[in-house]
Amino acid sequence: MPSKDRKLIRDIAKQRIMILFRLGEEEVRKGRIELAKRYGEIIYRIAAKANIKIPKPIKRRICRKCKVILIPGLSMRVRIQSEGSKGSRVVITCLHCGWIRRYYIKVKREKE
Repeated sequence: MPSKDRKLIRDIAKQRIMILFRLGEEEVRKGRIELAKRYGEIIYRIAAKANIKIPKPIKRRICRKCKVILIPGLSMRVRIQSEGSKGSRVVITCLHCGWIRRYYIKVKREKE
């Protein structure tokens, strides 16, 4: 397949991922969780088929276990845990399946 065709396919796939993500967010807000899960599954399938990475902001907002679109307060709980001098971490919990993801926040040290 020529590289032009491959670029076109990847561009279309990225656009569809963005559209599906927005639709999934709307469905979670309306309370239709099963449809939002389906949109999450389709996002992963499109990315695999087109051989592209899901953009980081979107990937962090999809539960890896149940594939539901995560929205703070509706489908996910967000907490910040202090790690003392190391920094902190953000703990995200899916409210549908209980899956937990942790993101570390590093503290920048100033040299004296």
